[in-house]
Amino acid sequence: MKKKKLPTLSALEKKLDKIFSEYIRRKDADYGGTVECCTCGKLEYWKDVDAGHFIKRQHRSVRWDERNVHPQCRRDNHFMGGRQDDYAKFIIKKYGQTQFDELMRLKYTTVKHTRSDLEEMIELYKEKLENL
Repeated sequence: MKKKKLPTLSALEKKLDKIFSEYIRRKDADYGGTVECCTCGKLEYWKDVDAGHFIKRQHRSVRWDERNVHPQCRRDNHFMGGRQDDYAKFIIKKYGQTQFDELMRLKYTTVKHTRSDLEEMIELYKEKLENL
């Protein structure tokens, strides 16, 4: 009998990205599904916004850190470069200077997630989505 092939780390990251993104975009939505863009304040339906990262996704130490990712309109995220100055102000206002500094410190921390790390995060965010 052949063993079932395990998903690659890349496939697990992609699955986690999808679940995490949906959670980020839905967790602050009102009953109608409307969320506010973290950088410009525009109100949009959660499916029409991105899960915008303040510190870009290649920094795995904060890629799935909820303090680093918020609903962001596609205009600001894609065409305005994430509006980094406004995003920084948003994070400081929401979490405080200490948490902002912690995110900036973590940005330069090297993290290599294991298969079990990714699987645990997938299960965590599946559960969080179900509880919304």
